[in-house]
Amino acid sequence: MLQLFGSTYGTESLFALFSDKGFASAFLEFERALLDSQEELRLVPCGEAEKLAAICASDLDLASAGQSALDSGNPVLGLVDQVHARAPYAHYGVTAHDAWDVAHVLQLRDATTLIFQDVRAAAASLADLVEAFAETPMVGRTQGQAGAPTTVGFKLATWLDEMFRTAGRLERAGKDAFVITIAGAVGTGSSFAAMGGDPEQVERAVAKRLELGTTRTSWHTARDRLVEFASALGQLCTLAGKVGHEIYNLQRTSIGELAEGGASGSSSVPQKVNPWIAQRMHGLAVVGRGLSATVGAAASLPEGEREIGSAYAEWHGLAHLCLISGRLAADLVGMIARLEIHADVMQSNLDAHPSVLSESCSMILCQVVGKQRGHAMMKEAMARHAQGMPFQQAVIDVFEQVGLELPDDTLFSVGVPGWAPHRAREVAAVTRKWLEEGVAATTI
Repeated sequence: MLQLFGSTYGTESLFALFSDKGFASAFLEFERALLDSQEELRLVPCGEAEKLAAICASDLDLASAGQSALDSGNPVLGLVDQVHARAPYAHYGVTAHDAWDVAHVLQLRDATTLIFQDVRAAAASLADLVEAFAETPMVGRTQGQAGAPTTVGFKLATWLDEMFRTAGRLERAGKDAFVITIAGAVGTGSSFAAMGGDPEQVERAVAKRLELGTTRTSWHTARDRLVEFASALGQLCTLAGKVGHEIYNLQRTSIGELAEGGASGSSSVPQKVNPWIAQRMHGLAVVGRGLSATVGAAASLPEGEREIGSAYAEWHGLAHLCLISGRLAADLVGMIARLEIHADVMQSNLDAHPSVLSESCSMILCQVVGKQRGHAMMKEAMARHAQGMPFQQAVIDVFEQVGLELPDDTLFSVGVPGWAPHRAREVAAVTRKWLEEGVAATTI
């Protein structure tokens, strides 16, 4: 796994999980669950499971197993051979593909747990900010231009709401993807029947031990569950990248409304404080989306009842996608915890761009003269404002043309917040229910 510049492309815990030793541990966990179940069902001699239980990942020669995988093309052959030397009934009735798939599913499940811890922490911090700034006004920007007023809390609530939905997608995708396979050569489980057992009974026993689900049909060549899982992680990457890029933009010298707390200075320009983490988040999000696409592309390759070629693309994509997603989730936690919100600058920017209030003024005008005429009249007024006329005077003039009373002074100071404060608090409340009650995001 790429560890350039420390944990830039992952986290320490995820690097450990997806290391060779991490895979070997997951492989042994699967093989133990299988042999324990077979011994319990009297399909193997008593005492065989104990032999396997005595083997741990540190006992295995991972360098030799890696060379075997390279030479043979079979990713787990070297591990199986080493285990067989001490536990001859291990790997009985399953294929290398079964062991490869289930070991990776166990890694994915553990990775998701780690990623979710950071997603929940980020959501909790963000909910605090949403509530604290629910009514704080700021310029709302559309297509790179000042548009109309919004509130800081509502802006942050759009991030939080998407984070909540993304968590729900990841929960659903994980529930579907975290399943076992002991289907054997062509997916029928026939080897367990041949040894005198009930294939479905063996499957249920192994799944129970591993706390994984089961499927009606073999998924050796049906990888849609993993594609959905990758897509959910890809969406998490997209969200994190968007948050980073938004903070990057709002930290610009000409805006200055948000800032990456604790940001590093420039190595060449003394006065600069560069949003390095925000930029990293934006860049890694691109990597994550690409890895998600790799998993989707790999799903189109399997043929017949079983083939392993596509797995090299699929599992490379999934493992690295988990690393990138974990890094981005951790960055979200740090970014939100240190985020600086400059409400005074936001008010100054509103004062400097009073034309953001023109939409509300236009709505009042349109009630009297109709939509098209009212919009055209306000557009002419804003043209006069752009040429130097004070904003308030431009609005007063057009209102007097049609005999309208002047707008309330509050309209000229903060505009009309609409549902922004209420819905911001609503999003925070829903998120807190998810966090505090421990319920699945999909049930709220």
